[in-house]
Amino acid sequence: MIQKINVGPLQVCCYIVVDKDTSEAMVVDPGADARVIIDFLKYRHLLPKIIVITHGHGDHIGANAEIKSAFPDIQICVHEEDQDMLPYPAKNLSILAAFYGGTTVRSPLADRLLKDGDMVAVGRYTFEVIHTPGHTPGGICLYSKSTENGKPPVLFSGDTLFKESIGRTDFPGCSQERLIRSVKERLFVLDERTIVYPGHGPSTTIAEEKKNNPFVTEVILHG
Repeated sequence: MIQKINVGPLQVCCYIVVDKDTSEAMVVDPGADARVIIDFLKYRHLLPKIIVITHGHGDHIGANAEIKSAFPDIQICVHEEDQDMLPYPAKNLSILAAFYGGTTVRSPLADRLLKDGDMVAVGRYTFEVIHTPGHTPGGICLYSKSTENGKPPVLFSGDTLFKESIGRTDFPGCSQERLIRSVKERLFVLDERTIVYPGHGPSTTIAEEKKNNPFVTEVILHG
């Protein structure tokens, strides 16, 4: 089961992946509204095992501290190149939100550092870590090839790939060239049936984005 909860002023898509047989849960990008996420987990008597951060920006890590406090054994996982962003508002860019009345974000340090090709698991579901730098140096996507009951593969794409768009590349540490290369070389080679669950906005598929995403198709056609 995949549950999406839109959190925070930027409506980050926080996903909770649940193995119904074991009640184990994985939380992807708990950006804000910690109480909503915690209540969801507790009300359903779930066993949250890991938090996976697709990248270290403040809008994707804002609930880490409260969730970790509520479930001390949960492991916070992030790519090694984004680990320094978690505890420092200047690096995770939440210091910018403070100028507009928002709050700075200080996440606990990661319990596990991820690399390209690593696997993370919740119950019987396993996800491959795909390093997709560009939006941040340590941006990742999570890919599950599981076709249980005929279902297509699943990709949590963070802020690398959106429906007909891609992540911003005007922040420190960003690179549009690297981001487009990540999408073309790491994501567009996946099964076209793959359902893409992005960090913001509606879901899509790899096939739809290969056909309709103007930020990448123009590069493919003219690059």
